[in-house]
Amino acid sequence: MLRALADMRASSGWWAATARLTGLLLTVGVATSRAGLLVHELLGHGAVALALGGSITNVKLFWFAGGWVRTSVEPAPFAQHATLLGGIAVELVVGIALWIALARRTSLAARIARALGATLAAHGFFYLAAGTFHGFGDGALLHRELGDARAPGALAAGALSCAAAFLGARHVLGPLAATVPGARSRRIAAMAVAVAVAGGLQLGVALGEVRLRRDDTYGAIMKTAAVRVSEAELAAWLRAQEQRGVTVDAAAREARAREIAARHRDVPFALVLGGMLALSVAAGAFRSRAPDAHPIISRRLARVAAAAAAGCLVATIAIDAAFH
Repeated sequence: MLRALADMRASSGWWAATARLTGLLLTVGVATSRAGLLVHELLGHGAVALALGGSITNVKLFWFAGGWVRTSVEPAPFAQHATLLGGIAVELVVGIALWIALARRTSLAARIARALGATLAAHGFFYLAAGTFHGFGDGALLHRELGDARAPGALAAGALSCAAAFLGARHVLGPLAATVPGARSRRIAAMAVAVAVAGGLQLGVALGEVRLRRDDTYGAIMKTAAVRVSEAELAAWLRAQEQRGVTVDAAAREARAREIAARHRDVPFALVLGGMLALSVAAGAFRSRAPDAHPIISRRLARVAAAAAAGCLVATIAIDAAFH
């Protein structure tokens, strides 16, 4: 009987600790993604355009997903490159600065903040690598200009993304798991649950919002070069059929579209890199060790993370509303 009561208390304590960890990861994730979006779009693209004598003509920020800033700058190559790549550059600068500045701090809050710097750097390098290889987003210009050198450049950026992900995971996942009482296996299970729930909620909400708040500009920005070439080739074929007086029904159009897309099918570099990032995080988690002092998720830390998430979310919504 006493053993059963002890097991129930241990189980209750594990679930409570896992719930606290999940809540912390969720609020930290929201704060990081929204702050990263604001830094990338407003500072990286908007502020750079203003600094170069240009202007911001429109802004679209998804509340939980990505966004875009439309700017007007002079057509000089430097201004075009600086404005387009400014978002990634600012992410990398802020992320690396956080990682260096907090190198000597050992509190759980400082470790989380330092890992956020690694997260920003990992995201910046990933976006640079995938965009350069596939020709979408901020990497579209580099995709065109690098030519045959785009693959080595993307591989180098991808390797840096994986390195940042590994370092961030090694720095913080062990201390976070140590906030859960019990054996190492129970801590690993708690971390897996917390990451799955917090990450799944954020990803699901972001994907749902993109579907509900469909935005043609965002869709065009995120099209790969292969998709754009396929669409242009299909449009040219349809015009040719029209000039010949041939009526193309929906089935024939879809068949032609599939045929063209198959010819221009791209190597799934972004998917492979995403898998490598996941493996890098897993490797970092395996190498991560808890500090000697038993860390806890204090009420103050939880409140600060929740306030940061709420503040960044409100700022994102307000700025988006101001331009629409």
